[in-house]
Amino acid sequence: MVTPESTRSVTVLDLVAVIYSAGKVFDGLSTGRLDTLEFIRSGSVAGVSSRADLALLEDLRDAAQQVVVHAGERVTPELIRSINASMTRSGALHPGEFRTAEQAIGVSTPYGRYTPPAVDAAMLAEIIEECLRGRDAIDEAIGLFIDLASAQPFEDGNKRTALFTANAALLARGAPVLLTVPLDDEDPEVARQFNDLLARAYIFGERDGLVLLMKELGVINR
Repeated sequence: MVTPESTRSVTVLDLVAVIYSAGKVFDGLSTGRLDTLEFIRSGSVAGVSSRADLALLEDLRDAAQQVVVHAGERVTPELIRSINASMTRSGALHPGEFRTAEQAIGVSTPYGRYTPPAVDAAMLAEIIEECLRGRDAIDEAIGLFIDLASAQPFEDGNKRTALFTANAALLARGAPVLLTVPLDDEDPEVARQFNDLLARAYIFGERDGLVLLMKELGVINR
């Protein structure tokens, strides 16, 4: 159950591990973990590696702010669109707008091109409803991440949007944990395995290995 105590102290700083892991694994962030933390804490760009990193970190910070502002609220298509709009301002032509079938936007994977059907707000609502009716908050959040990432609703930033939305779902449940991308700064094999399992979820519908990895290495206390 969500209580005021479970959500009132949540800040963007609490989501720094989410920001860092998403930037590192999904977008090749080269700024280190501690410098990312300092940027989120104080706004200092002293340790930010490049202009591209700065734009990415600003977008991820602003997306995290959307999650914080709506902490404790039910996940809706409107919230998901606002998260995407915040985090793709510097990259997408139409931030927060659904992609169309005519755009034929998809994902290249080691197992072939993945181009799912375009979705709209009603279909997004169905995904939310299907994922968020279980009893376990972590299972719900991971399922929501996988289904949203697989749906590819937007022109850009779909995996990042899915991850931040999953954390919004955890906050809505009052869960004391957050979901990050499995990542080990000393072992790139962890991120490679995650990306491979996500690709297999896209192409073959295989989810069990991805769920297990995310439960084991992606769930952190907040």
